[in-house]
Amino acid sequence: MRTLDRYIFKEISLSWIAVTVVLLVIMVANVLARILSKVTDGSLPADALFLLVGVKVINLLVTLIPLGLYLGVLLAFGRLYRDSEMSAIAACGTGLGALYRPAVTNGVIGMLLIMLLTFWASPWAARYERQLTEKIATQSVGSLLDAGRFVEILNGGAVVFTESLSEGKEQFNRVFVHRDLEDGGFEVETAEYAIYQRDEKTDEEFIVFVNGVSTISKPGADSYQQTRFERHGIRIPRSEQSTRALENSAKSFSELMGSDDLQSKAELQWRFSIPVAALLLALLAIPLSYTSPRQGRYSKIAVAILIYVPYANLLVLSRKWVAAGTIPPWIGLIWVHLLVIALILFLTIKRYGTGWLFGYGAKAGSTVASS
Repeated sequence: MRTLDRYIFKEISLSWIAVTVVLLVIMVANVLARILSKVTDGSLPADALFLLVGVKVINLLVTLIPLGLYLGVLLAFGRLYRDSEMSAIAACGTGLGALYRPAVTNGVIGMLLIMLLTFWASPWAARYERQLTEKIATQSVGSLLDAGRFVEILNGGAVVFTESLSEGKEQFNRVFVHRDLEDGGFEVETAEYAIYQRDEKTDEEFIVFVNGVSTISKPGADSYQQTRFERHGIRIPRSEQSTRALENSAKSFSELMGSDDLQSKAELQWRFSIPVAALLLALLAIPLSYTSPRQGRYSKIAVAILIYVPYANLLVLSRKWVAAGTIPPWIGLIWVHLLVIALILFLTIKRYGTGWLFGYGAKAGSTVASS
C-alpha cells in the first residue's frame, strides 16, 4: 500500500473500531439488563449469565460491524475534510483511487469478518444458545433457589422462599411456597424444612415438606382450608421439552444449501447480503462524507443514519417476503442492493463529476476538496 493509502486506511480502521466498540457496549448493556432480570427472578441461574451474554455478542456483531464500518468511513473522511487534509491530497494530483482503495480494503476486511460470523460463528451461537436454554429448563429446582430470596419456578406458577440451604442444596430450612392452582385458587405451604428428592427410575422431582402447614384458598370462597402435617410431598412437573425443528438461523451453510423450502432460501440470501451490505455502506460513506471545514466531522451523521435505517429495514422486509413467498427467490434481496448501488453512483457523480467514469482519475481528484 502507498503511504497515503496506509494513512487513510489507518484513519478508517481506528474510527471503525471505536464506533463498533461504543455501539457494542451500549447493546451489551441492554442485553445484560434483560438477562439480569431473569436471573433475579430465578428463571435463570447466575452461572449462565456470561455464557448467554457471550452468545448474544456474536449475533450483535453481525449487525454492528457493517454499521461501525459505515460510520467509521464517514467520520474518518469527515475529519480529513475538517482539517483541510483533503485539500492537500487534491493538491498532490491524486485521483479518487486514493480515497476508494483504503475504503474498499476496509470493506473487504469487513466482508470477510461478517462472512465468518454469518456462515459459522452465528449458527454455532444459535445452536449453543438453544442447548443452553434446554439444559437450564431441565435442571433441578434446587439449583435455582437461593437463601433469603423469593424465586419464581414452574414458569411463574410458584414462588419459593427459603431461609437457608444445605451445601448441596438438597435441604431447605424455613420454607415458604405459594402455588397457583388449576381452578384459579392458590395454596400456601410453610414448613420447618423441606428435602429435595429425585426418583432415579422415573427422573421425577419431589419436594418433601416436614412439620408444616398447608393453606388452600378457593376462588370466590369466604373461607380457607388449613391442614397441619408432619410430612407432605409434592411432585414438581417437568418442563415440556420443545421438539420444534432447528431454526434456520442455527442451520449450517451446507444444510441451507441442501434445503428447498423458502425459509432456508431466505436465510441463505440474508447471510450473503450482510457482507455485501458492509462493502456497499463503506462505498456509500465516501461521497456522503464531504463537509466544509465549518461544518465539522459529525455534520453528516444524521443524514447517514436516515439512509442506513431504510436500507436495513428493506433487507429485513425482503427476507420475510422471500420466506413468505411474496417475492420470488431469484429476486430476493438483490433489488435492495441495486437501489444502494444506484444511490452510490448518483452521489459520486454529483460530488466528483463524471470524469472518473472515463478513467480521468487525476482530473476527478481535483474535485475532492472543492466546495
